[in-house]
Amino acid sequence: MPEPLGAHRDAQSGWVKGPQGCRCCSTLPGMSATAPLSWGSWRQVRPMKGFGHVRIVKHDDGREGVLKSPRPRGGKVNRTTQQRLQEEVRRMQQLTRDGVTGIVPVLDADPDDPPQWFVMPRAVKLRGVLSPGGRPAGLREVVEAIRQVADTLAVRAERGISHRDIKPDNLLHYQGRPAVADFGIAAWPKRPELTASTQKMGPLYFLAPEMRFPEPGTPGYPADVWSLAKTLFVLAKGLEYPPEGTHYLQGSEYSLWAQAGEAAMDLAPVLEAATAYEPHDRLPMAVFRDELAAWLELHPGPVAPAHPAFRRGLRALTAATAAARRHEEELRRLLPAQMRGLAKTQQNDRWLAPALGERHPEGVRLIELHGYPDDLEYDGEVDGMALSSTVPDAVGRRIVLGGFLMGTTTTLAAEIQQDGKVLASWDEDVNVLLPSALVALRRITSEVEAAYTKLP
Repeated sequence: MPEPLGAHRDAQSGWVKGPQGCRCCSTLPGMSATAPLSWGSWRQVRPMKGFGHVRIVKHDDGREGVLKSPRPRGGKVNRTTQQRLQEEVRRMQQLTRDGVTGIVPVLDADPDDPPQWFVMPRAVKLRGVLSPGGRPAGLREVVEAIRQVADTLAVRAERGISHRDIKPDNLLHYQGRPAVADFGIAAWPKRPELTASTQKMGPLYFLAPEMRFPEPGTPGYPADVWSLAKTLFVLAKGLEYPPEGTHYLQGSEYSLWAQAGEAAMDLAPVLEAATAYEPHDRLPMAVFRDELAAWLELHPGPVAPAHPAFRRGLRALTAATAAARRHEEELRRLLPAQMRGLAKTQQNDRWLAPALGERHPEGVRLIELHGYPDDLEYDGEVDGMALSSTVPDAVGRRIVLGGFLMGTTTTLAAEIQQDGKVLASWDEDVNVLLPSALVALRRITSEVEAAYTKLP
């Protein structure tokens, strides 16, 4: 390929430099500004629509990629933008060399120092994969994809990296899995902040409250959780932008009932906790990932959509009650299915169903403390409780299962009792509104059943 008149090729970078030493492009005299651009062995195919600093490019060997260079503002590239891109190039190259999964890797980069461009492989938008042809996305498929993204971000957080620009456009599908792209405003370990405290940090409609005017050093990890939860919602709902604020269970604008019916009610507390207004009240990314995994475990098959007008029953009631009552009623809702299984283990199929509505029905109580004060009644020490028991077997053994509520924490507890003594016991603290609580309750029930069958 002949070089432009009056130009020469840089021996190190491969850039074609024009008469004024321009490193961006060169054209022959009289040629239009739309003539092919070149970066090393890469040639422009076309610019990305709406992104003058991002281009589809093709390598001399036939490979295609996406090239990113500093984004000009007002016709110029400011120093901060240059520094950000240079940091992004170096950091992303290191992650690529380390074989990090879940991100869009670097194929090539400007060999000069400081670097002015880098090339990524072409990938499709995650939204397009989840909603082919504009069809509605299935909630389970969306949750699984976001769980994988949450895992990627949780692992990056362990390295001291927060993305700070999570939104649907920055989630791609690459090599058969979701991948995170565009770390242009990411916070990296041991790097000075490049944004003034008066400048917002993140995607406008997916922006966490604390990032509107962040002080220098404001952690970006909680903001990533907020933005990812908002992204999950719009992908599942088929929206461009999410509703504002915390996704309260009581708000109809935050409902996914029409998309998944009862299964959506299991997910609603996760989205509420992931969009808590105060960052310290928000789920950490690793916990958000684990709650999504728990929801997937509870709903292993396709989830059925439902019409909003048909929403009724206990699940609708719990969504509309105050926080403390919601927790207690949810515990009461979860217990019967487990009690039936325990009763079958005793081979009598009988358990004390009315026990769920009373404090100590027919003398049902837990003998051990399970972390609570030495008060057998517990009435003055907890915000709520729910206990039930199987009917004693032929030798007087019975299984007591339930929990104590203190604020948003529920202590699940189970005991195998005989003659006022505890043969075995279990307990675990959970947020009973989250999917992980039912997973924990099922695990405890399974362990109780196994222990009971081994009794002499």
